[in-house]
Amino acid sequence: MNTTLQRFWSIWNQPEFIKMWFGSDPKGTVLSATIDLSVGGAYKISFQDADGTIHTAFGTYLEIVEPTHLRYTWEWESEPDHVSELRLELKPQGDQTFLRLSHSNLNPNSLHGYLEGWNRTLDKIVLLLDRR
Repeated sequence: MNTTLQRFWSIWNQPEFIKMWFGSDPKGTVLSATIDLSVGGAYKISFQDADGTIHTAFGTYLEIVEPTHLRYTWEWESEPDHVSELRLELKPQGDQTFLRLSHSNLNPNSLHGYLEGWNRTLDKIVLLLDRR
């Protein structure tokens, strides 16, 4: 089994690792992360940006195929009643892992910069993978 694939799966789904990378602010801090990684299970993650702004994302797991596929709903406490969906596909490529991330049904009025936010967040994951 590709060890990078397994590490990536763990980093994405275990609270102790999520606390090391979640949120797009490089100087931000995860305040809490609860994960029930089961179909129908819920997650809730709160983080604080360096400027003190607190964000909370939560949702429900819709599909889990360990360690390659994950699909779940995504909601912001700050944008009630708007549900988007996140899909992750992980594929082993030699000793590396290819990630396809899709975040759909985004709120067109959202204040969150999704493209920049996910890019900055993924940069933090790459640094964490490199350390392990």
